Amino acid sequence: MPGAVAYADTSIYSLNGHHVQDVVLGLRVKSDLSDPMTVLLTVAQNRFLLNSLRGEGFLNMRLTDTEAKEVVGIDPVRHVFEDCIASRPCVMGRDDHGDFHCSTHSTLFLPALVKGSALWKRVMEGLTFFGVAEENLSAVTAFRLDMVQRPRFTGQLFSTTSTTPGTYGFLLGDAANAIHFWPGRGLNTGLASATSLARSLDNAWRGRAFRDADFLRHEAAMSMLQYRQKSRAWKAMVATDENGTTHAIKDQIARSIEKAAGADLDKDADIETLMTQLREIRGRLSPRIPGMPDDTTLRDHLRTLKSETLRTLLEGGAWDTLIMGGEEVDIDIFYRKDTPVPTPQKNP
Repeated sequence: MPGAVAYADTSIYSLNGHHVQDVVLGLRVKSDLSDPMTVLLTVAQNRFLLNSLRGEGFLNMRLTDTEAKEVVGIDPVRHVFEDCIASRPCVMGRDDHGDFHCSTHSTLFLPALVKGSALWKRVMEGLTFFGVAEENLSAVTAFRLDMVQRPRFTGQLFSTTSTTPGTYGFLLGDAANAIHFWPGRGLNTGLASATSLARSLDNAWRGRAFRDADFLRHEAAMSMLQYRQKSRAWKAMVATDENGTTHAIKDQIARSIEKAAGADLDKDADIETLMTQLREIRGRLSPRIPGMPDDTTLRDHLRTLKSETLRTLLEGGAWDTLIMGGEEVDIDIFYRKDTPVPTPQKNP
């Protein structure tokens, strides 16, 4: 809606003048682990996120900038590279030969074909971390995640004339508040924005042309949703160190990979550090999620991972659930009917 709704601002979600953007590799999988265990493993680190029900779903892998450059498809006939998997996300399903094939663009997922691909080796480690056998990886996709700040969500497209009532346009759902999916809330936010607009239209319609003031409450509700959900999502993209400096989580992962290469890592010490984190998180989640794994199960599972993977999981940090928690947006406060003022009764 050019001219109707002002241009979005990208600077608010930037570090050192650079807009922060995550690239995520989505892996369609079937995990052999229990749902409580996958929830615990997901919350304990920022590298992988498993969205699943009874083990089936997508394992999402946050990529470093270097890894993101490897995410390309190759046309095996023309021998040219395609970036369809990154810029126009396609789900590349596993074919009868075991390759991940894009039927739309006739490409194959290159990292899975290159035996020495560092990215694909880390993908395999992610599968191990979440108890996914290699044959239970059935498709691959990738997508970019970033956010912008919307100055407004309502605009008059055409003014009222003697013969027309005028036309308003509205930004809803992802068009209004596209947010990082790591902490969730995207669907809830979209439904809340649609509900708010429906209530505004219902309250304001009197058989005459709409006015800007008719959508005052809707704009307020949308601004609250934007602030709450995008501030939460921003915390899923960045982390603050002990010195108060904020870094992109993907950069923390990249530094940990670089430092771990060829280093003499203490695997047992890293496992115990992760175990401390897992116990603390398990203690918080157990009242709400029964069936959490015990220490022996967790420790044995962590031992199946390579030392480099364990170090990356540690240095990438865990979910900051304290910062992400708190009061949620209640759009009902804008649409409650005013309580009628009682009329004083005259004395008989």
